Amino acid sequence: MEKSMGATNAKVINHIPEDLAFSILSKLPLKSLKRFGCVRRSWALLFENLHFLNMYRNYFISNNHSYYDGTSILLNQTNNPLSGEAFHSTLYLLSGERFENMVKLDWPPPFHEDDSFIEILSKTSVNGTLCLAQKNGMDLKCLFWNPTTDEFKIIPSSPFLYQSPYMEPTVDFNGFGYDHVRDDYKVLRWLCFFNITGVEVPWEDYLYVDPMWEIYSLRSNSWTKLDIEMPASASNEKLHVDGVCHWWSIHDDINCYDSPPRLVSFDLCNEVFLTTHLSSDMIDPLNILHLTLLNGFIAFIIYDQTTTFHIRILGELGVKESWTKVFILEPLPSIEHPIGAGRKGEIFFRKDDDELVWFDLSTQMIEELGVKGREHCCHIVIYKDSLLPIGGF
Repeated sequence: MEKSMGATNAKVINHIPEDLAFSILSKLPLKSLKRFGCVRRSWALLFENLHFLNMYRNYFISNNHSYYDGTSILLNQTNNPLSGEAFHSTLYLLSGERFENMVKLDWPPPFHEDDSFIEILSKTSVNGTLCLAQKNGMDLKCLFWNPTTDEFKIIPSSPFLYQSPYMEPTVDFNGFGYDHVRDDYKVLRWLCFFNITGVEVPWEDYLYVDPMWEIYSLRSNSWTKLDIEMPASASNEKLHVDGVCHWWSIHDDINCYDSPPRLVSFDLCNEVFLTTHLSSDMIDPLNILHLTLLNGFIAFIIYDQTTTFHIRILGELGVKESWTKVFILEPLPSIEHPIGAGRKGEIFFRKDDDELVWFDLSTQMIEELGVKGREHCCHIVIYKDSLLPIGGF
């Protein structure tokens, strides 16, 4: 009986028209699709089949992910001033089918006197709240801000920052997000200490000089030291998706620069981390990596000194084989750096003349935004407005 059933199933599979099979498979979650490779040899090579790949791309672009319902686009841009002029960070709200409407937003009051190099800690808002940070030497500012209501809450200083008169901290903000288990908003950062005096440091001060991780809780309004050794971020590209903060790193677990690039994911609920290595064909000394959220997927835009951009999306955390190449954009003349992704498959770039543009994956067309941006200082943020108070409690 079992043999008969097996033979029947094999006949059914063999008689499914290829177009119908591809149509069904192209709509499956990437994680499931990867696992179905063991059902049939040809299914293990689906992304090498141009016909299937085109079907998958079309569905990928047209499928409106619920994550983006009711969202808008924010552009955080730092100017490229002429000699003697000051740096200023400017925040724009982009709207319209072609992003033709651009409204400048005012930063909250703590940044009115100095609006230089303001960082938004995630490429997505959390229940209408953004986390802003600014590092000017020893002066650190970090706060929660709701642009819709203009409410803000300043995050207090950490007791771990200045524990020795001989040591100065370097602070790297690695993430901001929501702990749904405790209904709490958290900020994660890494501290590294350096001797700034040039004199020999007393041995007892070395108790505090090891790099350390700390996490802020809005509910307790306090910072806590994390007993964890975790790779720190190698860029200012950070994501928050469903209670997990993501960044990419070239550090090992004790933060030495001797590790190939990998994705680091920190669970804000359990306060543990997971690394996802990149597949071997994603790693090249000449490659530049840009981490973003594309249609709900964690994605890398990979490029070198050419104008060709490869887009990989991740099917499953912790599984490097689940990185999947879905798009190759070539050539894109004068394009230098990606700065983020929009809601419907739009990718934003900076050109070699500092003009900011967006590329439509559906039409393959490029259009200018009408604003310029400084290298490494332009970022796209997906924002969903909310009238709830910060923290909701």
